[in-house]
Amino acid sequence: MELKTLRLLKLSSLFALILVGCARYHPPHVPVANHWTVTDRYIQQNDEKNLPFIAWWQGFHDLTLNHLIEQGLACNNRLNMSKGNIEAAAGELKRIRYQWIPNVDIALGYSKYPATGFPGIFAAIVPSYLMNVFYQVKQQQQAKYVLQQTKAEDDALKLAIIAEISTSYFTYLAEVERKQLIQTLATDITQLSVISRKVYKDGLSSNIDPQELDSQVNIILGELEVIDQNIVFSRDAIRYLINENPGEIKATVKFADLTNKQLIPSSLPVTVLENRPDMQVATYQLRAANVGVGLAASNLLPGMFLDFIGGVKAGDNRYRFPRKNVSFNDQIFTVPLIKMPVWGDIAKARGLDKVSYFNYIDTVQKALRDTTNALSAHDHFTNKWKQTSRAQKHLAKAYNLNERLYQRGIQTYVDTLKSKINLDRMNINLNQDKLLQLVSIVRLYQEMAGGYRADQVVTIGYEKVDRVLV
Repeated sequence: MELKTLRLLKLSSLFALILVGCARYHPPHVPVANHWTVTDRYIQQNDEKNLPFIAWWQGFHDLTLNHLIEQGLACNNRLNMSKGNIEAAAGELKRIRYQWIPNVDIALGYSKYPATGFPGIFAAIVPSYLMNVFYQVKQQQQAKYVLQQTKAEDDALKLAIIAEISTSYFTYLAEVERKQLIQTLATDITQLSVISRKVYKDGLSSNIDPQELDSQVNIILGELEVIDQNIVFSRDAIRYLINENPGEIKATVKFADLTNKQLIPSSLPVTVLENRPDMQVATYQLRAANVGVGLAASNLLPGMFLDFIGGVKAGDNRYRFPRKNVSFNDQIFTVPLIKMPVWGDIAKARGLDKVSYFNYIDTVQKALRDTTNALSAHDHFTNKWKQTSRAQKHLAKAYNLNERLYQRGIQTYVDTLKSKINLDRMNINLNQDKLLQLVSIVRLYQEMAGGYRADQVVTIGYEKVDRVLV
């Protein structure tokens, strides 16, 4: 019977060692092409590996935007909570590392426990040490990966905060300008309606034109209500991101003057994947889950419990000042025989490892998909904005010619005003197309993982300058 039990223990330990040894990290193989499947005509064709360190928003030369992003990276509550998560993960790693150091207690009191020789009043130092080498090694490895994962999640949050502030700020400026443009359009159409009503009263036309023009004015006034709400929404979104209560935003640059003449540096797919924080999160999550399988299996391996009690005692259950020395210790070698819940822990760890495995693959595919879409969007929206800009210049020139004809008495004021209204509508279209183009820039930098480490090295004109951003 004893021989069978010994064999069972050996087999259990051997199987556990196999499980611990087989739980090695094997990253999924996802084929990644060395080029993008779309073309962006408006980016710098190279393989920029320093995008995370590039403060790309400084290219707009907008002090307000720079300040808002600096304040967001320094004060955002989500980032502050993320820093707390990093501290917690670092504390957990420290706790696990300290497990290698024996615990030491001081015992003071009275005891008549026979196993200790009826010590009576006693005072002793009690160091103790419970050691399962494989378990502690695996636990420390997992804690390291969890800490790295938490730091990568913080980087991903920085990337999102930069994008959210930039998008909200551009939207705010665009809506402020669009409000002025729509008010101008409403004024011009109202003026044309007044002229049409006078013509109608003189019996020279029907009442159709004034009614249609008044309808257009009502629609425009309704649109102004939506714009006012958009202004409040985007303004409050910015202030929330910088950890401030709702209020005003003092912009130093008008939307029409907001430009970034620097070409966007591009990166190859593999470089983008290496730079993206979500890929780093998926990698460390997979590694931690993989170690978790060995961690669960190591509970089946033998452990060693060591302790020592040394001090003085009164002896014979007596209540008096202790004078006799006391010293005894234990060396207990424990081998799991029946520990069935561990098999459930192993099955759970394997399931989580499988989840992390496919999450890694999914993250790669989503990263490639989103970056490809961002490149395509930037290319097409930039081209659309340029086409609209050319159309706006043509209409501006046409209006200028009509204005000259009117000044010379060759053309009626009504025709000139209609030309002005066409230009007003084109200016509104240009405003919206420029906003789409700017948002596509923000999204492209976000997908290419640009700027989330700019608080370490800030760049101006893509040249590194050592300066703390936040």
